[in-house]
Amino acid sequence: MPRNTVKRPLRVFPCFIVASLFFAVLSGSVTAEGETKIGFRQLTSTHPVAVQRGVPSEVKLRSNFTLDNAHSVLFARPGVEMSLAETKPIAAPRKGRGSKGTPFLFKVATPSNQEPGIYEFRVATDQAVSSCGQIMVTEYPVVLEADGDNQSAERAQQVEVPIAICGVCEKFEDVDCFQFSGKSGQDLTIQIFAQRVTDKIHSMVVRGPRIYLMDPILTLKGPQGQVVSQNDNFFGGDSLIACTLPQDGDYTLEVRDARFAGDPRYSYCVEITDRPFAYHAFPMAVERGNNAKLQVVGHALGKLTSAQVSTKNDAKLGWAKMLLSTPNGESSFADIRISENPQFMETKNNNSVKQAEEIDLPTGVNGRLEAADDIDYFQFAAKKGESYRFAVEAREHDSPIDSVLELYDSKGKMLVEADDRAIPKSKDSELFWTATADGDFFVAIRDLHDRGGERFVYHLQAEKATPDFLLTGEYYYAMLAPGTRMIWFAKIVRRNGFDGAVDIDVEGLPSGVSQTPVTMPSGIDQCAIILTANQDAKIGASLVRVVGRATIERDGKQVEIVRRGYVTCEQQSSGGGQARWPIQTQIVGVTKPLDLVEVTATPAQVELAPGKTAEIEVTIKRSEGFKDAVSLDMEFKYFTTVLGRQLPPGVTMSSKSKARLTGDNLVGRIILEASDKAKPIENYPIAVVARVSITFSITTNYASTPIMLTITK
Repeated sequence: MPRNTVKRPLRVFPCFIVASLFFAVLSGSVTAEGETKIGFRQLTSTHPVAVQRGVPSEVKLRSNFTLDNAHSVLFARPGVEMSLAETKPIAAPRKGRGSKGTPFLFKVATPSNQEPGIYEFRVATDQAVSSCGQIMVTEYPVVLEADGDNQSAERAQQVEVPIAICGVCEKFEDVDCFQFSGKSGQDLTIQIFAQRVTDKIHSMVVRGPRIYLMDPILTLKGPQGQVVSQNDNFFGGDSLIACTLPQDGDYTLEVRDARFAGDPRYSYCVEITDRPFAYHAFPMAVERGNNAKLQVVGHALGKLTSAQVSTKNDAKLGWAKMLLSTPNGESSFADIRISENPQFMETKNNNSVKQAEEIDLPTGVNGRLEAADDIDYFQFAAKKGESYRFAVEAREHDSPIDSVLELYDSKGKMLVEADDRAIPKSKDSELFWTATADGDFFVAIRDLHDRGGERFVYHLQAEKATPDFLLTGEYYYAMLAPGTRMIWFAKIVRRNGFDGAVDIDVEGLPSGVSQTPVTMPSGIDQCAIILTANQDAKIGASLVRVVGRATIERDGKQVEIVRRGYVTCEQQSSGGGQARWPIQTQIVGVTKPLDLVEVTATPAQVELAPGKTAEIEVTIKRSEGFKDAVSLDMEFKYFTTVLGRQLPPGVTMSSKSKARLTGDNLVGRIILEASDKAKPIENYPIAVVARVSITFSITTNYASTPIMLTITK
């Protein structure tokens, strides 16, 4: 089943299949011309969705709400530059759920040596910031699908190889046909980028509960109309054909949705090339400072079956892309991991506990599920009371494995099993385990669906687990007018006995924007991130990064660990519900004033005793003409579903609070209640959330002036 097509609704949080979608943003005072309430800019598509590196290009970004006065387009990776090319204002009202948006022309420039791939970006205007957009950089000449009917071989658009065809499967039952000349024995690789270039779009609901992203299928037909090759799912839901042409003549490529679905947002790019194409290098990882011989898995590689790679002692750790030289020329990029740990290579049949290969921890295990029903077993020595971590790296690097990890004792009894990783969300599995006795144990890896083959390669990190934490939360984007505030929410997941303090910082804030310092002490896992724009802050935007810092003891030494926040975008699913998808960017923009000019909370210091209550008075100042209701809260939630928390354990907001302000009513009251078990804390920063509804499913969240909360003993 294609990734993120039929399956996407399963990514919805449990309680809100029919819930609405909220966004953590802030704002200020007067609305822009033509907007009665101001929300973020919802990018709906990019067309063409690919540009050739080194070639100046133009693309149209479609958006719900105007992109007038866009001053910045910010990319997750450097190199690509994009700027607004419109010379006149364009109105772009939101036209309901599933709107294809209004097109805005942008110019794009990429260096001639820009690394091919998909680039995530965000747009910032003087009034708002945008949701995620995606654009692809290709090595090949870009040709756009021509206007008119190209639904058959007789009406197919003529193209030349190599090429990157950018089209749109714009309506149901749409079939796009492209024709090119081929030679007998010619090796071709044809792949489509459809799901991979649209999976971060805010709203891709097309029809009913099941049709979201395009589920492309490629069919190559020969000169006599015979099917030469066809593929549905290869890289997730995106298709790839690798074949050798059987004869001279004209070949027709058909592009369509497997369900015959279509939508103006179904932008795609099809690359057709006769260059060598590498799927993987195996092993997938090399120890830093060492050399390794890699087996190359791919198509049209000539006589190349292996390649040498060497790494320097100061090489950057982590995943990198590598070009491989073949007798037929340079291949496509292959992912290689540079590791600090020694690497172990699976070398024999190890399909049972008795046949397990012995490994010494820490290590990186490089293996392959070579055939259906293959299971790889590895033996390691463990000590009672020590914790261990096993993590698969495969699916995120284009291996088709949907991995499952299993742990066995020396008698072959399964002790624990792990499937999908929760943070960050992935089909790659991760397993933590603490030994209950000294002895030999076994870790096994298999595919959930018992598949296998040449492409089913993996890298398994096997090491002792040390105290650690993960950082997640609600920090997708923020908009602040000068003199106003916004609130994000951070959450940490403590691992392997870690119970220390964690400092939360936002790096890369725009000039004039600051963060209220916050530290989560022992026993607290959630907090508010309060950002403030100075009165003289200039309009602008930057990509930022939420990070957590803590000190742990490792090998008798105090070591600082830094963890970057796991980021997700908020996507509208069927029925107005909320789904999440991993992204790379967080954006903060300083904008013109929005709907609320000010949100003030008094007192600035609140002292609360266990079993007692405390009152906070909240005063709002509206922009001229803004009369809509404003809701006050201490949490980020939809009805009873809480998306972000900030209050310490044992502290809640009382139902007796006056939390809805309508018309000329500008003053509310928040009552905090502390249970008898509330633990002491001193000067913990919190803020009142003031919510303004933009649409049925979107709100703008303002923050009050910070409140320093103390819970007495």
